[in-house]
Amino acid sequence: MAGRRLWGSDASPADPVLPRHVPVKRLAVIAGVLLLFCGQAQADREQPQVSSDFDAEFARAADLLDEGKRSEAQAVLAEVRRRAGPSAWDARSAMLLASDDARRQDWAAAAALLAGVRAAPIGLEAYRSLRRAEALELSGRPDEALAEARRAFEAEGRFAYRIKAAMLLARLEERQGRPDAGARVLELAAGAATTPAESAEIAIGQIRLGLASRDPATVDAAARRLLLEAPTYDTLSSTPAFVRRATAQAERALTAAERGRRGRALVAAGEARRGVALLSRDRAEAWPEGERAANLLALARGQLASRNLRAAESTAARVPADGTPAAAEAELFRCDLILTRWKAGKGPLDPADPRLDPVRASLAGLTEPSVPALVRRAARERLLRMAAERDDFDGAFALARELAAEAPDGTDGFETLWRLAWERFRSGDFAGARADFEALGGLYRGVSVSRRLAYWRARCLEREGRAAQAKALFAELAAASPADVYARFSRPRADAPVRLERASLRDPSTETAAFARVDELLRLRMFEEASAEARVLAPSRGRDLRIAESDFALGRFVTAAASIKRALPEIGTAEEGRVPDGWRRLYYPIEEGGFLPERAKEFALDPAVLRGLVRQESVFDSNARSRAGAMGLMQLMPATAKSLSRSVLRSRYRRAFLYDPGVNAKLGAAYLRNLLDRFDDSTILALAAYNGGPTRIARLVHENPNLPEDELFESIPLYETRDYVRRVLLFAESYRELYP
Repeated sequence: MAGRRLWGSDASPADPVLPRHVPVKRLAVIAGVLLLFCGQAQADREQPQVSSDFDAEFARAADLLDEGKRSEAQAVLAEVRRRAGPSAWDARSAMLLASDDARRQDWAAAAALLAGVRAAPIGLEAYRSLRRAEALELSGRPDEALAEARRAFEAEGRFAYRIKAAMLLARLEERQGRPDAGARVLELAAGAATTPAESAEIAIGQIRLGLASRDPATVDAAARRLLLEAPTYDTLSSTPAFVRRATAQAERALTAAERGRRGRALVAAGEARRGVALLSRDRAEAWPEGERAANLLALARGQLASRNLRAAESTAARVPADGTPAAAEAELFRCDLILTRWKAGKGPLDPADPRLDPVRASLAGLTEPSVPALVRRAARERLLRMAAERDDFDGAFALARELAAEAPDGTDGFETLWRLAWERFRSGDFAGARADFEALGGLYRGVSVSRRLAYWRARCLEREGRAAQAKALFAELAAASPADVYARFSRPRADAPVRLERASLRDPSTETAAFARVDELLRLRMFEEASAEARVLAPSRGRDLRIAESDFALGRFVTAAASIKRALPEIGTAEEGRVPDGWRRLYYPIEEGGFLPERAKEFALDPAVLRGLVRQESVFDSNARSRAGAMGLMQLMPATAKSLSRSVLRSRYRRAFLYDPGVNAKLGAAYLRNLLDRFDDSTILALAAYNGGPTRIARLVHENPNLPEDELFESIPLYETRDYVRRVLLFAESYRELYP
């Protein structure tokens, strides 16, 4: 890890904060160390060799501390401070060394070290005060800790950890016998809460302090805040019993308006039963006039989620047409309910049935400019589907054009139109299918969609006897790096891949004053704090890059991947090769210990495909669980794991197997091997069966004998399964490039 660079004037997009591979276990250690607070005086040492790249040398010192080489790190830091001169390096060195001392829980030394510097030159004075306050508390000096915590809490300007400082200050006030003062601190902090979790933390603290100071008004106000701002927290198993009692009492005293708002929040949070119970207690006239439509719509949605279709229809019909956004959403909801009931009671829907005309008229009314944009788009998308069900490509395409005019980079309606064009291809009308593919290509701009359409235009040209034009398209598609499924299909059909010259992306780090605090926290490897500070910034590419780096270091691979994808949309597509590898690796973590290639070898699998599958299934989260009940690294269903345990593990099945990364991977690799054997070593069909079920894919193969693999792939009935296969194959190529 020596020489690893951090954000700063010398940062390089090809060499970001993290090394090529940071195992999950190591990430946890890094995160834990950076959340502790301590330090130690530097030891005398011979002057080391230090370059003029102070950022790189500081990173080297941090690496040495991670490796337990304290004295060497101190020597490097001392030389950097001597040569750099500005006091900023004094603060950085003190805070870095304090983090290292935390591993030995030397809180007194940490407090002393952090007392000797001021972090204002690097914009982290509030964090220095907070860390020193915690160190003082842990070293048994509560009076000094309280003063330092107050400085952190009252720091001027933006401070993402203000609520953490408030909680510490309130706790210290309570230890001094002043719970009422602690409650007042939390009241002041409540306005800084930006998430339900923060609101819940403050409210729970206020309830506890209010009970300690025998202040029922504080308890009641905090309980109400918890019910309204964090609606699901009152019944969590982790919520203390005294909080549940307080919220139960507060809920009985809610006004009709408050019950309506809480009921809406519960339905939105997935607590349909509790939300319906609250919303059903009052007549609509008891709610504020401007909230009646929203409350009735929430009640209808909750009833539908509770499988009470008839009640949902009745409630939706009562939503007033008052011009609010909720009224427009309710009209769309009513249309969906009619279509749902029709399909449930009448069997296959006849798209020409005149009884659907009122639904079409209602949906058409929802496409007017005065309707909220989200409802307008949803109504057009439903009209598009209805047109497609009548085989009206032109009518559906006209609606898709309207959707594209509002969101040029969107894909709404594409899959519906694709199926119409695909059916034309399968019927043998290759010229007509090509015209449809070309029309869609002019409307949808995404890389993956464009390549899919280009491939099937080429296949149409091929079938029309225009081989030269087809081969030129195949050659261009085959040259993609990393190769996607269409490059894979194109290579046998191309004479030679065209070499594509793509300019690499410019450095996307976006160094500006807006990111200075986050950059300092990243330099100090205070990843939790960096993540929190980045999240309160205005949305931008630079913000997303920093969230990706900090979350990746903390092992939060799902959010890191989402952030780097927002920052660099080329990632996860066949144009990913333009992105420097250092950034790409934030999208492609690997397993701790690198054991997947061993599992691949054991079952004669491609290790890159195995990693791509794990990346798609769980993003390397061994505790992942899907709504369907699939678990662990490779998202195995318990029944599948149970059937394999005896033959693969030679052991009786235990549920714990699914959350053991090594065991889960072994069972998953064995299952993938079984699927490859079943489908004649076709990776595409095996992956489709892994996602969509082997029975469905076997039936598809049986019903389409001798169909070429590319046509068989596009004939898979579930879009989700086709997209799954595309992703895994692309991910596999990226893993092959990034971790050869």
